Amino acid sequence: VLNLTLIDLPGITKVPVGDQPQDIEYQIKDMILQFISRESSLILAVTPANMDLANSDALKMAKEVDPQGLRTIGVITKPDMMDKG
Repeated sequence: VLNLTLIDLPGITKVPVGDQPQDIEYQIKDMILQFISRESSLILAVTPANMDLANSDALKMAKEVDPQGLRTIGVITKPDMMDKG
């Protein structure tokens, strides 16, 4: 049995809220890249179902460090938020 450690990283944000620093987007992206760049890391790229996958920041960052997708698992969440059809 393999030992696994799950690290729940913050979601990617674009706009600072409240007392967050103005460069919060870059701080979070740097933190995420520190973890997903490791060859021993599996990447769960979580994207809401109501968002176009072509615009997914999570998949874009995963592709930067894992271009062939060997360590990346795509997860689609919030299917109840999808539009009909």
